[in-house]
Amino acid sequence: MTGPSLSNDDDNARFKRVIRAAEELFKRIGFRAVTMERVAREASVAKATLYGHFRNKDELYLAVCARLARLLRRAVEQALAQPDAPLDARLGEAVVAKHRLVFALVRGSAHAAELFSYKDAMTGDIFAELDAAILKLLADAMAPDAQLAPKGARIARALYFGGADLASRSATAAEMESEIREFAAVHLAGARALAGEDLKT
Repeated sequence: MTGPSLSNDDDNARFKRVIRAAEELFKRIGFRAVTMERVAREASVAKATLYGHFRNKDELYLAVCARLARLLRRAVEQALAQPDAPLDARLGEAVVAKHRLVFALVRGSAHAAELFSYKDAMTGDIFAELDAAILKLLADAMAPDAQLAPKGARIARALYFGGADLASRSATAAEMESEIREFAAVHLAGARALAGEDLKT
């Protein structure tokens, strides 16, 4: 019983090591320059082990992007789950959390943007599903709020995609976070004011 468990743990550890090594290589030298042999060497695994998990570099690239998508979704979930913060602050922090990771990744490497934009035909589904999942998380968080819930999906889109535009134009992480928080606060306050007017009519 102990042997297979240890073997599975070892295999899982090797798998994670491969993904992280590949991610670092994609960021450092770019997709085109990465080879399966170099990933195996960087991850300290045999080529046969690497090919046992991934048939080619494209599959490995997709796995790296899927891991990034999971990290981004988790960051949003954690921001929304803060127990002591008011809803509007949590919504703003959720958008900040997503863009904070992307900002750090893209600004930290000349090649990191490829992980989000290169070979769109391959990764488009991964990041489209991420966008849809985050939009649902934001809208679901608004569901208990009588003012925001009726237009929750629309408000979620405005926060999420408006935040992305601000993030892309920001010079520093601090500027990006400040601008997204301010944008979210103003947008949510406006949505609440409009909801109040709707209730009067």
